[in-house]
Amino acid sequence: MAKAAEKKAKVSRPRPKLDEKELKAACAELRKKYPHVIPNTLQNAEAGEGPHSNKRTVEIKCQHPGCKEKRRVATSDLAQVKFCEEHTRLARLERRRAARKEKSEAKKKAKSKRKPK
Repeated sequence: MAKAAEKKAKVSRPRPKLDEKELKAACAELRKKYPHVIPNTLQNAEAGEGPHSNKRTVEIKCQHPGCKEKRRVATSDLAQVKFCEEHTRLARLERRRAARKEKSEAKKKAKSKRKPK
């Protein structure tokens, strides 16, 4: 049983540090896939440094029309994050409203299809 516990223990290894040239090249690669990444903002993160501990981070431009805010995110989150924190919150609320509306309309439609006794 001790061996099973040892296998489950998560080992925290520091990421290899990239020098300035490697950071610029890696940032250029990220920009090809994610155009909202701001050029040359890729950074190495130290272990225990805020919410992005031991991760590489990059700055993005908010994709909401008219917004010029920037946001620092981990490179692993680039596929999910497109907006600044304020517009992320607003988009989430809008999705929830739409889901509630759709659910209530489906409920009304199902109720109207029932045959009265």
